[in-house]
Amino acid sequence: MTSRIAIIYTHFPHYRTAVFAALSASENLTFDFYYDLGGVSSTIKSGAFLDNHHAMPVRQWRGFLWQSQAVTHVLTNPADGYIFLGNPHILSTWVAAALARLRGKPVYFWTHGWLRRDSWPKRLIKLAFFRLASGLLVYGERARKLGAMEGYPRERIHVVYNSLDYDAQRKAREAVLRERDIGSPLIPDSGKTPYFLVVSRLVPEVRLDQAIEALARVSEPAALVVVGAGPDKDRLERLATNLGVNVQFVGAIYDESELAKLFLNTRGVVSPGKVGLLAMHALAYGATVITHDDLDRQMPEVEAIEPGVTGAFFRYGDKDDLARKMTLSLGCTEEDRLRCRAAGIARLEESYTPEAQVAYITAALDSVIKRCV
Repeated sequence: MTSRIAIIYTHFPHYRTAVFAALSASENLTFDFYYDLGGVSSTIKSGAFLDNHHAMPVRQWRGFLWQSQAVTHVLTNPADGYIFLGNPHILSTWVAAALARLRGKPVYFWTHGWLRRDSWPKRLIKLAFFRLASGLLVYGERARKLGAMEGYPRERIHVVYNSLDYDAQRKAREAVLRERDIGSPLIPDSGKTPYFLVVSRLVPEVRLDQAIEALARVSEPAALVVVGAGPDKDRLERLATNLGVNVQFVGAIYDESELAKLFLNTRGVVSPGKVGLLAMHALAYGATVITHDDLDRQMPEVEAIEPGVTGAFFRYGDKDDLARKMTLSLGCTEEDRLRCRAAGIARLEESYTPEAQVAYITAALDSVIKRCV
């Protein structure tokens, strides 16, 4: 008989679909998922509600969240262990996690953990919250290093990385390469002009204006293809027009086969602001990623980028340096691009697939769960 683990989220973001499905297929543990069916933000698309998913409403107030049923679940449900979304603003998790530990149940927080050194009040609150858990499931090695520096036991911080639906991306990639149909009607000048790619919601914090201004400093002919929609679009279009650069705003695209063509043909994916799961999406197609070098302003997925192999870093806020990195990418030979493509795919398959993520998660849970049941 396998142990049963309850995963309690506030919502079910669609990008978690593949890893939730992989967890459901696990032979070592049985997982049930609990979350608010209505989601918690209109900007986050929800995944599909399945048989082992359960409704757990969330109340919100001034940035704080509360799930009454999470507390009730810990007191009444015979789960063998718990994984909570590790956000200290979810006040009910403080109560539910403490009660679960008092009942002898293992508790893990699925969380970013530490992205940077916080101010001392935040550091104390965060450390107190994380100490409620038996262990943390974090996305990168830097979080484990920072957590240990803050006084959290290093052996209780488990790096599980992050993932998207790699199976769908792999199939789309192989189909495009098999048919030798890399061209896309969305690529400017029928593919004659080399281009960089941005895939993002168009909001100011993405700093797409830096990519446009850097493109104006690139001496060789190049374009920027922007996939996404958002409130910053009009401002960015005006900036591109004023600078006289070739920026193609193609809107939001969800068709993976069309995205595959764009990723496979680009000279690099540019993310002037912080880079997160976009790095995983790009590396699934072997596209190199160009982003800034200030790790305190980055997301954990930046660890998948190795300069000269899977991408490049420019100095934070330095548009001239970003332009230099873009120019270097334009100078890569076809042999270089194929080498980088293979390296990117290999890096992704090593740690950043749903199957790899599930292996890390179950390994972290398994020995502790078995000691407690």
